[in-house]
Amino acid sequence: VVICPSNPWVSIDPILAVCKSDWQSDLRTKTIIAVSPIIGGQTVKGPAAKMYQELGITPSAVAVAEHYRGLLKGFVLDKTDSELAEKINVLTLVTNTLMKHLTDRAQLANDVLHFIGSL
Repeated sequence: VVICPSNPWVSIDPILAVCKSDWQSDLRTKTIIAVSPIIGGQTVKGPAAKMYQELGITPSAVAVAEHYRGLLKGFVLDKTDSELAEKINVLTLVTNTLMKHLTDRAQLANDVLHFIGSL
C-alpha cells in the first residue's frame, strides 16, 4: 500500500477513519509506505505545511513520518531532505519526489516499487 504525498489530516486520515476497524487491522498486516508531501519544510500544493505550523509542529518529512507512526514499514522523502532520513524511525528511501514532468512521475513510481520490493 502506498500513501501518496497528500495532506495527512485532510486527505489520508479521513479515509482511514471511515474504514471498518477490521479493515484497519487487516491494513496493518500489509506493507505500507508513505511518500512525504513536505519538501524542504514546504508543501508543493495545499495547506499541509501551514496546518503543521498552526498545530505547533515544524513542517518536515520527519513530522509526516511521525504522523503515520505504527502504520508504516517504509517512508519516502525528497533528496532535499536527505539529512532527515536518519531521524525517521522506519526504513527510508531518499529520491526525487517532486513530480514536475511525466518522467518524474514514472521515475518516482519505479523507485517506490523497487523500495517496496526491498522491504
